[in-house]
Amino acid sequence: MDEPEVWPRVRNFVAGCCSGVALVVVGHPFDTIKVRMQTEGVGGKFTGPLDALRATVRNEGLLAVYKGVTPPLLMTGGINSLLFGFQGLAVRAIAADPAAPLVQEVCLSAVLGGAAISTIVAPMEGIKARLQVQYSAKGAAYSGPVQCARAVVAKLGVSQGLYRGWLPTCLCRMSNWAYFGSYEFIARAVSARIDGEGAAQRSFATSVLSGGLAGVCYWLSCYPMDVVKNRMQAAPDVRPPQFAGTADAFRTIYRAEGVRGFFVGFSPCALRAVPANAAAFTAFEWAMRALPEQLSEQ
Repeated sequence: MDEPEVWPRVRNFVAGCCSGVALVVVGHPFDTIKVRMQTEGVGGKFTGPLDALRATVRNEGLLAVYKGVTPPLLMTGGINSLLFGFQGLAVRAIAADPAAPLVQEVCLSAVLGGAAISTIVAPMEGIKARLQVQYSAKGAAYSGPVQCARAVVAKLGVSQGLYRGWLPTCLCRMSNWAYFGSYEFIARAVSARIDGEGAAQRSFATSVLSGGLAGVCYWLSCYPMDVVKNRMQAAPDVRPPQFAGTADAFRTIYRAEGVRGFFVGFSPCALRAVPANAAAFTAFEWAMRALPEQLSEQ
């Protein structure tokens, strides 16, 4: 395969990296509040997202909302690179017309790509969750992401430690059909009104609006599973584990907290979804415009 054929595929990966960095910078403070509320559960130490934010900043300082940011900042660029890159490859393989794929073809591509990247995402999200629920540096079990990863592997191994919560992670990532699919559906509808029929490029306004709504659609499709994932990943690192598996985590949460337990922290999550994913898709679209379509004409 020569260079002109390779670059259009690589281009999606590069733009996806820009998307991931933008998403983390904008969205991580919201994510910290969401994870803390999820792991506390109904009747926990926080009465709501504003209370969680006030308590976090008051007790730990403003930068506490960026706890655990290092692994996603270092890795989400790479993960979004894979996410958008594999999405582009899958669309090319599945769609009858890759230049103008059907929304259902975009959705199927997202399911396959999401399952593929879950093996990379699960360890990163597990380390992030453990760091995010440390409420004080004094007596903290983990001093940072590298030390956390080493300690977890030493104590529990790879499969029961770093990959604890892989199944709900995989199911959440397969819900990317609601992410990419809703973005394409909304962007096409919005662009026709904002940019005009047949516009060559989507405007900044179209990308921001469609990206923000796509993030909300994604979380509506998988939020209860995300609660289960974070409960499992942030659980104490002990043997036997607090939850025997995904089904046991579901049953435990439901028995103790009812249906409400699966939607704890949804407000900060939804609030985060709009700016973070507006930034992510806008960064991707703009990077795709900035990057040349071909590196060589030969």
